[in-house]
Amino acid sequence: MPKTAEELAAEEAAATAAAEAAKDKTPITDPALTAALADVDKWKALSRKNEADKNSNAEKAQKWDAKEDGDRTDLEKANARADAAEKIVSEGTAREATKTLRTEVATAKKFADRKIPESALRGTTREELEAHADELLLLIPAPAPAADADGQGDKGGRIGDGEMSADDIVAKATAR
Repeated sequence: MPKTAEELAAEEAAATAAAEAAKDKTPITDPALTAALADVDKWKALSRKNEADKNSNAEKAQKWDAKEDGDRTDLEKANARADAAEKIVSEGTAREATKTLRTEVATAKKFADRKIPESALRGTTREELEAHADELLLLIPAPAPAADADGQGDKGGRIGDGEMSADDIVAKATAR
């Protein structure tokens, strides 16, 4: 049964008193304090025993793995290496396929027009990628269209002195 806060505080106070008594080298006469100290010693001993058991078990596990690896035939070892290599290749192929799908969906949804990187897409299947693309397109507004260049002069030409007066520009702009 879990101990209450009062019980924990009492045990802590008892442990503190025991530590002070140990400093003073005075004998402990309180039976509750003596019991608490005995309990502390018991748990310390159990903890040390568990630590030793853990270390022993780790050593035994390493020996077992080494023995098991030594018992395998060369064919079994080669098969294990081949399986590991196939797993790595298939993971790489899956990554490349997902990247290709991501590029296709980003192109189809015209992410470049909104300057959304294709790496923003999440998912592994086409359906997941398209659903996420639709969510992103709802969240990121389309850029405003650029203003037209009517009355601004020749494209790439110099804008400046005497090409059009202010009145000419206003007349041209309001004539639309």
